[in-house]
Amino acid sequence: MQPFPPLTTNGTNKPDGFFPEVLQAVCASIKVECKAEVYPWRRAFAMMSGGTADGMLMLLKTPERTVAFNIGPPVLQSAYVLYTAPGTTVRYTSPADLAGYTVAGYGPSGTSVAAEELGRLAPNSRVEIEVDNQTALRKLRQGRYGGKAVVVINKELGRFLLNQDGDAGLRQIGELKKTEYYIGLSRTRMPPELAERFNQALRQLLRDGTINAIAQKFDVKAAPPQ
Repeated sequence: MQPFPPLTTNGTNKPDGFFPEVLQAVCASIKVECKAEVYPWRRAFAMMSGGTADGMLMLLKTPERTVAFNIGPPVLQSAYVLYTAPGTTVRYTSPADLAGYTVAGYGPSGTSVAAEELGRLAPNSRVEIEVDNQTALRKLRQGRYGGKAVVVINKELGRFLLNQDGDAGLRQIGELKKTEYYIGLSRTRMPPELAERFNQALRQLLRDGTINAIAQKFDVKAAPPQ
């Protein structure tokens, strides 16, 4: 998994956060031992794609990933939101509201895909892709994108980072799009019958409220049972 607080964090002795706790609950239910490790996004995804990891936490679901990975039910409901610098009065209701804006986001990632999509729809806008979310927020805070700029970021991560670093007047101006996060399992490393046991247990924990209780602990929203 990648570090993505409060959903995944590299704790003092072991990974912590919403997704590691969900993982351990599922593994306990099917009576297998699971070890979670935190890596930068590109390395984590490469390990999963290359068959050196059994699974990956917190994936966005795409047609390509559905072919490559065994993806179970959605685990978390979230959204991409927009932040702007102090002193701006814009509110986001449609891409037209951001005509002439710089749209920044972390990538390559699902965030950068959302930023690039917004950039295509907002008239006369330009897109800046940064190496991490902190850099995008810092540049926005410092005015380095100019007077008309927004940062696209995951809702929970944005809230965490602004609480951690101080918001310096940054303002959330609206929700860009809703999204869901999943757990992906390797089709090359994990036997299909074990993957099916894992996903069935995950569905049961979503139904019986176990996942929702974990979500409440971290102030996030569990996906509805399927």
